Amino acid sequence: MFRLLMVLLSVLPGVALAGGMGAPLSGLRRVVNSGPGNQFEPHVSGSRVVYTHKAQGMSEVRWHELSTGQEGTIPGSSAYDVVADVSGDSVVFTRVLLTSAIFTYDLKKGGPAVEIAPQMGAHRRGAVIGHRTLVWQDYSFEPRALQPEIATFDLETGVLTRLTNDSLLDRSPAVSADGRVIVWTKCVRETACDIWMAVAGKEGFETRALTGSQGDESQPQTNGQVVVYTSTRLEQGLPTQDIYWQAVGGGPEYRLALPGLDANPMLSGSLMAFERQDPSARGLNTDIMLFDMKTQTLYALTATLRSEHLNDISVDENGLVHVLWSTQENGFDVRALTFQLPGGPEEDAPPLLPTPEEVCAEPGSRALLSSVTLRRFSGAPQKFQALFPASGKGLLCVDNGYAGVATSLGWVKINDIAVLEPQAFQRESPLVAQRVTMDGRVRLEAIIDGPSGGSFRMRLYADPEGTPRGQDPFEGDELFLGTSVMPQVWVPSGPRGAVVVEETSEVARAGCSQGGSGLFTLGVLLGMAFWAWPRRVPVPARPRRSSRTAR
Repeated sequence: MFRLLMVLLSVLPGVALAGGMGAPLSGLRRVVNSGPGNQFEPHVSGSRVVYTHKAQGMSEVRWHELSTGQEGTIPGSSAYDVVADVSGDSVVFTRVLLTSAIFTYDLKKGGPAVEIAPQMGAHRRGAVIGHRTLVWQDYSFEPRALQPEIATFDLETGVLTRLTNDSLLDRSPAVSADGRVIVWTKCVRETACDIWMAVAGKEGFETRALTGSQGDESQPQTNGQVVVYTSTRLEQGLPTQDIYWQAVGGGPEYRLALPGLDANPMLSGSLMAFERQDPSARGLNTDIMLFDMKTQTLYALTATLRSEHLNDISVDENGLVHVLWSTQENGFDVRALTFQLPGGPEEDAPPLLPTPEEVCAEPGSRALLSSVTLRRFSGAPQKFQALFPASGKGLLCVDNGYAGVATSLGWVKINDIAVLEPQAFQRESPLVAQRVTMDGRVRLEAIIDGPSGGSFRMRLYADPEGTPRGQDPFEGDELFLGTSVMPQVWVPSGPRGAVVVEETSEVARAGCSQGGSGLFTLGVLLGMAFWAWPRRVPVPARPRRSSRTAR
């Protein structure tokens, strides 16, 4: 799919923004955690979220299930747990005490967290996980080293592999969901960085540079087929920061040319979410954007006066897309947006939540708090009143005409506030469904008036499934309109730099090196990359495909 996308895009002219509107999408905002303390660094796999919670000098990793609202804390010690990532049931994070080590935790099995490849005096951080592959920054290979190396660990084989062995700054690793492609940033200094990648093969990982001297690249991510990253480059003498991407197997480079600063791209399938600072906005805050590479549609997921910082995006087994970010409100909070892509197979993607009408028709195991049938006779209007304890979300169901004829004059009140008035009873549909909020002590009242013979049945259910516990959605779904965007196409004028195979080396669990390329080989390879890296030029029409692209 992505190879076909790359070929199709390569025949298009290089324009930054095309006219027209893409298909809209409908989304539901959710609150993952807005409680006391600071919640940040959320990541998501399917519908499972992990994030860091800090309060009163402590730090712990928490998890949250978006589909059910269940949540919990990864059991720790007196240590400082930070920077978690998740893949399926597996969570990986950094535990800091006297040293910093990488731990994993199984959400399904529970139990204590387990340290990966234990080593005395370890100094590891920033772990990420894709399937059974862990990747992290490691300062432990050289005791006096001030720069990190990139290491990877296979959870199935128990093999620790050192991917880099040089005096450069190797940082910001990321791994594809299947664990076969690893990307990271390699820097000569803080503002002279390139993107490197390692692809799993029969003989281990093959590593090579993906970018060269055309800009300052950082923040790489990959879905196993495409690598996205940010790049700061000079354009008409002024620096610009945009998002670029390339296919893992080679080919043109693509740029999402938007005004302002774009950063922190994240990938799930063909979807790329990122932060954008729009210079035309009212304030210089960052908002969350979504770009569908398959349909070339750009969506603005947030548009607030505060900054949202993107952390992750994932598509679950039901085809629902979950975008996570942190925002500063009462401290830092974690929020999510869940939506279904337009045009998806409806039979494979159930609704976000059952409608109130569907729940009233089939309440299932929901607790029935009150049920009464009111009938209109001659004389004064019939009234009903009940007082009981209940809190949280509830669902009010009214069957107008039940055991009689429909009435046009009815009222339902909760705590003296009218929930349903006569207009609701004058609809064509005999079923009226309304979600309500209960604050601990509920006074439920109902009145029926009008001609004799009228009747309705009123039921009040507790509805935790309608709104998962711990999640307070905003009022109703939101509609996000998409704008058609055509990426700019850049093609190399020559072959890419050399592939590096010898740089990787397997390392025993204790962290002892069993091989390495050496400084001489590294210097030769860096020199080759510098002199052989192609100059890139914008292509206004169909690019001529190189032999590497044509394969």
